[in-house]
Amino acid sequence: PPAPAPPEVRPPAPAPAPGTGGGGGDSGTCSCTCGWARSGCGADDGSCCWKHCCSLQEPSDADTYTFYVYRAQSEASYRPKNVNAANLVGVMWYLQHEVVVESPPKFGISRVLRYKVQTKAPARLLAAGMNFGVRYAYDSGMCTGPGKCAPQFGKYGSFVGCNRFESMYPYPTEETGFPGGIWYSFPGNGTQCSGTPTGADSCTYTYSWPPAEVSIDDVVGGDWQAFFADGENVTANMEKVEALAALFKKRYPDTEDLADPMCDFDYGKFW
Repeated sequence: PPAPAPPEVRPPAPAPAPGTGGGGGDSGTCSCTCGWARSGCGADDGSCCWKHCCSLQEPSDADTYTFYVYRAQSEASYRPKNVNAANLVGVMWYLQHEVVVESPPKFGISRVLRYKVQTKAPARLLAAGMNFGVRYAYDSGMCTGPGKCAPQFGKYGSFVGCNRFESMYPYPTEETGFPGGIWYSFPGNGTQCSGTPTGADSCTYTYSWPPAEVSIDDVVGGDWQAFFADGENVTANMEKVEALAALFKKRYPDTEDLADPMCDFDYGKFW
């Protein structure tokens, strides 16, 4: 079902050409802003609009978070850009409710991938009191909401988004039987860098490559129907999550233990 629409957010007024004003840098007023995809700056440093444009590439003072995210995927191979991912609980919920309900499995999904990611919020999102923005949905690499994506990236920078299942926003919108589930969104414009992210607009997250992976057949012992039975039972569902975690641990015994970061997206602050 579609996610509930957030309040209307008016897009910012377009930025003027360099040297055409839009508010002096010392006046404290500014009637324009740079588009979220803009990478350069104008020559007029006296314009607050172009100062804002330059600030897109400045590092932020946000904390850096290091954690694992997981994707259920087919045998196709591509980088985690303009995609959604989840924690262990979240990816098992996705398998339970979106994948095994179809035969053959949805999208030809046959494995679970694990990425070690580092994230750092852009300064404008941090100034609003958050390290993570709204969790946008990505369909075939396209950001599809909730709401329009570009204005919010323009306002806050190329943020990583998250949602806790318990918040029931933007999706799922009801109790899941998978407590502790988290989903994330990763905008491709935010990972044009390597190493530790800086929080600049083009460097809000980085990821390990190639990802670790396990076969779903190996997780379920060859019997998908039996493994995914009783999908509303919390105890049974947590056993499924533990089975997936145990297989990753067996396959990659030197794996370090990393905790999920606090998903601090706040609807009231963001919208």
